[in-house]
Amino acid sequence: MIKHWRLILLLVTVLGAIFAIGLKAYPYGREGVEVLYVSAQSPAKNIIQEGMIITSVNGMGFSDAEQWRDLTADLEDKVTLVANLKEYEVDIGNSTSLGIEVMDIEKNNLDFGLDLRGGTRIILEPEDKNTSASMIEQVMGTLQTRANLYGLREIKFSSIQGTDGYFIQVEAAGIGRQVVEDLLSSQGKFEARITKPVELEDSVGEFQLGSDMYNVETSGNGIIINGTSIEENGTFTLEGMDFRYINRTEDALIFLADVLDGDDVEIVFSDPQHSGLVPLQGGGYRFYFTIQISSEGAQKFAEVTAGVPRYIDINSGDEYLKDTEILLYLDGDIVSTLRISAELQGQAISTPQITGYREDKEGAVDEKLRLQTVLRSGALPTKLETASVDVISPTLGAGFLSSAVYAAVLAAAVVMVIIFIRYRKIKVAVPLVLTGLSEVIIILGIASTNDSGIWLTVLAINILVLGLALWKKQEIDIYAWVGAILIPLLGMMTWTIDLAAIGGIIAAIGTGMDQLIVISDETLTGVERKVYTVKEKIKRAFFIIFGAASTTIAAMLPLMFLGIGLVRGFAITTIVGVLIGLLITRPAYARVVENAAGE
Repeated sequence: MIKHWRLILLLVTVLGAIFAIGLKAYPYGREGVEVLYVSAQSPAKNIIQEGMIITSVNGMGFSDAEQWRDLTADLEDKVTLVANLKEYEVDIGNSTSLGIEVMDIEKNNLDFGLDLRGGTRIILEPEDKNTSASMIEQVMGTLQTRANLYGLREIKFSSIQGTDGYFIQVEAAGIGRQVVEDLLSSQGKFEARITKPVELEDSVGEFQLGSDMYNVETSGNGIIINGTSIEENGTFTLEGMDFRYINRTEDALIFLADVLDGDDVEIVFSDPQHSGLVPLQGGGYRFYFTIQISSEGAQKFAEVTAGVPRYIDINSGDEYLKDTEILLYLDGDIVSTLRISAELQGQAISTPQITGYREDKEGAVDEKLRLQTVLRSGALPTKLETASVDVISPTLGAGFLSSAVYAAVLAAAVVMVIIFIRYRKIKVAVPLVLTGLSEVIIILGIASTNDSGIWLTVLAINILVLGLALWKKQEIDIYAWVGAILIPLLGMMTWTIDLAAIGGIIAAIGTGMDQLIVISDETLTGVERKVYTVKEKIKRAFFIIFGAASTTIAAMLPLMFLGIGLVRGFAITTIVGVLIGLLITRPAYARVVENAAGE
């Protein structure tokens, strides 16, 4: 039996793909719905989270999103929800709905795209009602940049003109409220300010800015600086820099200097040398990353920190600038507060570090990525507010899939009949169609999620099969080893199955069918001018196949690495399909044809 090791490799890979697609864990049961979005106005906000599986409403179970909508249509007072097998009580009060958008639980491990599974449609409304069409285009460009940097897949932005002005429509396969509020609708206005103390002696002090000195003295609740009276929380400008008088301590005045804004941020580093995560002994995680600022911003830092008194931290023994901190703001909220080392006093620092803290590792990673994304993309020209949220129906996608299955069955039947008429061998026609079907299954299996264990098992079995074949002195070429190892390793990948990916599957199967026919024709008909053995005929066929496959892969590689969105998904699926056919399915089919030719 081991002499048919190519067929065994194909069978093992197909079985692995089937398990990868269908072997799905249901920790909360197969019945219920998945939470897609929780609105900011929902009474369940901060109680129910996106991604939870809800299986019961007021003690009543349900199986899908349609039954959920029926059960939640007329709720009032307190509602009991069972989500992730835990019971939660939500007081809806005067709310007209729970404000929770849901979708059916996926019954397989395939990550279907927006067109096939459905998703979320969010309408963002500019705060400025007079926002022009050109500004809306600028906003969408910034949002697309944020989505790409953040790694959001299957997201589309489009503008809508209504009676009250322009709106931005966001369609995604599934994004949570926090992503919408903190990333997409966040304006992203960045500011860095530095607190600056001025020591007093007999209610008089000297405000040092670089090498320049300005007299300052107290006057009631305010101050007089450079001959100008400033009340508490009042602002003034010196040498083109804005300051705010904050308060007065026993022996000092505290000012706040505007040092940086978003235009000063030139580079946001994300490499391991300049960014990372540090677990803290007391619990939680500190994240950090470095930014590069303009020379003008660095010079402002030097001028503001000049002349500030120093002190030694008794806990660490390090020396810092007294009562001086860098306060980093995003949309008016402080995101980071940093002490300034004494050795940086009066220095033009061009690469300051931004730090933050979160209680859990996932939260720290997400917050670091969010801040880096917003700083890289820049600020939006206007603030955005969430106007509405609803769920996109997957009806069209489901209809497309049904049509695709029917078309595939019909095409397979037609191909089988034609091949049978051509070669008069049912042992050639049926395997040809089954080989094409196996390629589809393997492609989908590789694209599946949460399947690493399955593909590692396939890899181990493949190596065992080839080892036994070598032990039995079977002829094994290098391509067999490459296929037996590479294809299971590709199974560690995952990508979205959308219309573009289906197009890639069709392209891969189309070229595959052509090559299977080439194998059949070369093997079963031969060449008139010279008599070839069956093995020589198969080698001639594979010479043609390798040339065609190499051309296809070479054409797709630039799209895979340089393309985005639909183009990239098409390229990945096509390349994976070609590799599967070249290394696994077509050699196995050649073995079948070789047996048929010998009969």
